[in-house]
Amino acid sequence: MTATLRLLHLVNSHSTNVGNGALADGAERVLGEDLAAPVSWSRVPWDDYTFGLKKFDRDFVGAINRSDGMIVGGAVTINGRAYLEHAGMRFDLPPALWPEIRKPLIFYGISYRHWAGQRFHHADKLRWAFDHALGRQDMLLALRNDGTREWLEGALGIASDRLHVIPDPAVFVEADDAAAAADDLALDPGRPNIVLALNDEDSAERYGTPERRMEVLRGIAQALEPVLDARGANLVLAPHYFDDHRMIADFIACCRPQLAHQRMISTGLARMADAKRFYGRYARAQLVIAMRVHAMSPSIGLGVPMIPLVTQDRLGRFLDDVGLGDLAIDALAPDLAGRLRVAIEAALDRPDELRRRFRVTRDGMRARLGAFNRKVGELLHGQTR
Repeated sequence: MTATLRLLHLVNSHSTNVGNGALADGAERVLGEDLAAPVSWSRVPWDDYTFGLKKFDRDFVGAINRSDGMIVGGAVTINGRAYLEHAGMRFDLPPALWPEIRKPLIFYGISYRHWAGQRFHHADKLRWAFDHALGRQDMLLALRNDGTREWLEGALGIASDRLHVIPDPAVFVEADDAAAAADDLALDPGRPNIVLALNDEDSAERYGTPERRMEVLRGIAQALEPVLDARGANLVLAPHYFDDHRMIADFIACCRPQLAHQRMISTGLARMADAKRFYGRYARAQLVIAMRVHAMSPSIGLGVPMIPLVTQDRLGRFLDDVGLGDLAIDALAPDLAGRLRVAIEAALDRPDELRRRFRVTRDGMRARLGAFNRKVGELLHGQTR
């Protein structure tokens, strides 16, 4: 009988940004399917280390060495913050401790969040950490398919043939439809349900000025209002993080009061542990309008018609990478309202076209993850047998 693999999974397990749950659940699902041994997962709260409640120290390394290996979850990891003084990234292990790691360490689709004109602190430490990891046979470094590899090379001069690129594992989050249906007061079974996932994180960098941000919201409102009128649709405003509540309030101010009162509802936030229930709501909707990657990728995986509104290069790069770049709508474009309304009508009238495309896209992404998971399996098997 094959021995169970005891794997640590470094994830933002205390986070109220539900996209972290999609990442963790999706990764554990596909690795569990592909590794040639059962897996016992132990989630390690990465956010505790980020906020100084715990330290990347010898005890942390000891926990890795007592396991069969660690998967570093596919969250935003490279953001250039000043406090990341040891490794220049959120996996901020001091250089002296990296050589003490004796079990496999796999970075599973990490990503970046950095804006033009911002200072990237401790780039030299990040280069050291990447050089060290890439130089070891017991470490794998995979980046998310959102342009992170190209950004690293262009912005920081970090490049290597050993840098893998894998699809966002959040595509493979499972939706608990039954749990969502049992207690969901947001979706109306008698009407078309449209989920709108706004994104107000990094607002100044993302939109430029408050006026530009309000233009985006007015454009979305102008596109949606006639659809809500003509189809009697129910608009579900689905915040993924606290910032989104602010944008929801400003969006409602752009809409006719009658529609806000009678055709709209807002959900609450969901903790990471509730990801399956949260995305069960997505799975039961007729359409998702997505400004977040973790509204886009789960919709693709679940086969839910989705329109991506793009406000950052890495969102567009993700869509281009998986062959869906033609669906992207530039949220900052002056013709937003017109383009978005046409896309909404088409998605509601011909949903099977999008479902078929998403099925093909999902299969391609699954094959790519499977190829990388074979490398993970070879590494874990070689270290643990």
